[in-house]
Amino acid sequence: MEKLCSSLFIGSLLLYGAASPVISAEYRWECRPAADGRSWECGRAGSLSSLPSSPSGTGQPSETTGVSTAPAPLPPTTRAEPVPATTNLTEPSAKKAENTAETPEAAPKKPSEETSTAAPEPLSPAIEEETLTSEPKPSAGKQGKTSSRRQPPLSSTSVAQPAQEAEQVTPPTPEQASPQTEPIALSRASKLADQLDQGIDWQQCSLSSNVPEDRTEPAARSKIIIEADSATAMPEENKARFQGSVVIRRNGDRLMADDLRFDNNRKIVRSDAQLLVQMRDLRVLGSKAWFDLQKQRGAMEQVSYRIPSRKARGEASLLEILDGRHSHYENISYTTCPPGNRGFVLSADSMDIDQEKQIGRFRGAMLKFLGVPIFYAPKLSLPLNEQRKSGLLVPSAGYSSRNGMDLTLPYYFNLAPNYDATFIPRLLSKRGVLLGGEFRFLTQHHKGELFAEILPDDNESREYSTRGAIRARSHSNLNFLTQGLSADVDINWVSDDDYLDDMGRSLAVTSTRHLLSRAALNWRLPDWDAIAEVRNYNTLDKTIDPEDRPYSLLPRLAVNWTHFQGAAGLDYSVGVEMTSFYRDDSVTGSRFDLLPRVSLPLNRDWGFLQPALSGRYTSYELDNQLPGLDNKPDRSTWSASLDGGLFFDRSVNWLGRNMTHTLEPRIFYLYTPYVEQNDLPLFDTGRLDFSFNNLFRENRFNGPDRVGDANQLTLALTSRLLSRANGRELLNASIGQILYFQDRRVNLDRNAPLDASSSSVIAELSTAIFDKWMLRAGLEYDPHADRKLRQGLAMATYSGDAGQRLHASWRLREGILEQTDLAAVWPVSDKLSLIGRWYYSVEENHSLETVAGLEYGDCCWRIRAIWRRYLDRNGEEYNDTALLQLELNGLGKLGNNIDNFLDRTIYGY
Repeated sequence: MEKLCSSLFIGSLLLYGAASPVISAEYRWECRPAADGRSWECGRAGSLSSLPSSPSGTGQPSETTGVSTAPAPLPPTTRAEPVPATTNLTEPSAKKAENTAETPEAAPKKPSEETSTAAPEPLSPAIEEETLTSEPKPSAGKQGKTSSRRQPPLSSTSVAQPAQEAEQVTPPTPEQASPQTEPIALSRASKLADQLDQGIDWQQCSLSSNVPEDRTEPAARSKIIIEADSATAMPEENKARFQGSVVIRRNGDRLMADDLRFDNNRKIVRSDAQLLVQMRDLRVLGSKAWFDLQKQRGAMEQVSYRIPSRKARGEASLLEILDGRHSHYENISYTTCPPGNRGFVLSADSMDIDQEKQIGRFRGAMLKFLGVPIFYAPKLSLPLNEQRKSGLLVPSAGYSSRNGMDLTLPYYFNLAPNYDATFIPRLLSKRGVLLGGEFRFLTQHHKGELFAEILPDDNESREYSTRGAIRARSHSNLNFLTQGLSADVDINWVSDDDYLDDMGRSLAVTSTRHLLSRAALNWRLPDWDAIAEVRNYNTLDKTIDPEDRPYSLLPRLAVNWTHFQGAAGLDYSVGVEMTSFYRDDSVTGSRFDLLPRVSLPLNRDWGFLQPALSGRYTSYELDNQLPGLDNKPDRSTWSASLDGGLFFDRSVNWLGRNMTHTLEPRIFYLYTPYVEQNDLPLFDTGRLDFSFNNLFRENRFNGPDRVGDANQLTLALTSRLLSRANGRELLNASIGQILYFQDRRVNLDRNAPLDASSSSVIAELSTAIFDKWMLRAGLEYDPHADRKLRQGLAMATYSGDAGQRLHASWRLREGILEQTDLAAVWPVSDKLSLIGRWYYSVEENHSLETVAGLEYGDCCWRIRAIWRRYLDRNGEEYNDTALLQLELNGLGKLGNNIDNFLDRTIYGY
């Protein structure tokens, strides 16, 4: 609603337009005070452009002069003579309906003259002169009669009105009693109401945060254009009145009414008929209005408004503009539901807008959902912009079998523009009150957050009493010290190993096995980067063997230099790393690693070839080394590789689509001599997963503790389908295998060498060639093993136009896991959607996670309810939770953050 008073949109429109040139809807006019200051000069649009400007200060204030709205000037013969003060500038509007050619102008007729059949009666009768006061009283006219029109008070409420001035009222003529007047007025009022919703698709649920672009030409933004069926100029009183289909345009905005009056002396605009204001992203319809443009005050009754980009609407019984920065509203409402649908309504007895402080204050604020009040505040204040404000945040409620009812009621503290805090009390019916808090800060060079929570006495746990957790994160941009320097800190701590299992709200949190804390100093420049960091791992899952737990890095120093297209077109790189490793009851010590590399990339449109040569030196200084092994072992080795491929393509038309089909054969040869490495420790090195991309790696291990010996050739083939319309990849199919020319003797342990003559066959397929479907599959087939299928993946995802989401997948890693995952969000009607997921372990023959829920609502509101059952980290116990969320479109979400949960749980949601 702050947009209703973001500026005096009606005031600014009329301030420049009411005393400006008058333009008829069919016959376009220009008017301005004549040189004598007692009458106006009027004529067809453009006919006055060559006349000398009227002197300011006589007949028209200087601020309303100089507004050009006329089209190209007509010949000088159309120049108008001065018009008497009481002349009615009316034209027969019936000519518009007949679409006949324009006839020569007739001389103004006296009131007693009858209108001939060649000139039908105007839609609006002759207009009497009357005051623009708020509550006009009967007064004697020039002939001693009372005016036939009376203006009722602007509002039944106590509304400040402009001061009254005694004026004479011109009696109406007999022609003013036309029986057509009232039905036509009702018809036009109906048309204004229809335009309030014109172009707004209330059935389209999506919202747009973008305000429509202003396409008004810069040269036209200062122009005021007024169209009306008739206009009356009263220069002696310095007033004007426009009647019949009045349209005022300025800077892309429009004001439409049937009757507008302007008092130029007092700068008061008034309309007792219905009027509509249209701006770029705001429409306001009211029954009566007045505006004091000098004091920047005004009021409007029976207001209905629309915000098209937000598909928002509402009403107010009264709108008062108190000054340029303050406004008041009575009985105001807001909703994004379509007309006739009151799914939710936010209402208030009154609202006061303070644009200086950017605050809206409400009294008697109430939120109703399906007619039932769900929130009430006797007094409420909200910020009108993105600025933060202290107060209660949206609460959340849920249930779990471990904690019982789970209710969170956060309170936000806006401490300063660059830092804030949130107090987060969380009531767990089975455990007690968990007190949490978050502090955030942002400076020119630093940003971060600190979170802590404590459960003073856990009623559910016999092993733990006081429990808690701490998380601290920060990022610092240290460019003021030197270019490219930054620092990161991420500290995590929990009081006990079961804390995340008991208090966590997501599977990702409860499945955490190793809690990482890290601090790093980074230095990045175009050709090189450096890092100094420390890492500490706290293993929460005590079932993991000590020798399988990760080492802490205390510290790690690394520098990498890369230079492309150097001498002779060569690419160079050098990596240097020194790390100190620590783990309880294990071999510890430091490691130095040096890895230089040089390559020559030769790229063409039809293929590529890249020979490369690299070396590696690694040395150690160890503590707690096994008996009989060297405390300072080292290793030197080198590798040579040749990578090459060709590109073939052709144009095809399959499934009615123009596509490019490619064939891309690739070979990769690698040679690395054998070096004994059994006396080297394994700090952070393991075997790479066998995948298509890893067929082209120079080391089959992922760390420097092992460098695999190799004399091998990789053969691979990739075929793709590309859309010729937009270049999008519609299909990608790849297959590859490694041929070994000697046994691989370097292993992670002292097992016998690997003597197979070839590797497993790797095949991968992904496609989006079918509308709404995305398919992906992959496998590792080992021809030398008893169980041929070593790894497998199959996945299908469907995305329908009506919001359907279906995901099915199967994963296999021989001897480790075999799992299936089936999830869906499926609308069964316009309002109801079903939600479900079944995550199952075939290897262990039990469910890992089960989700069932529903989503019910329409475009303006939705309610989601979720039940979830999942296995804890140790795979020993199930936990049941219930989540509930109410989403009010354009207003916010109440309850649990189910959207984030479904985004993590259901692929493609």
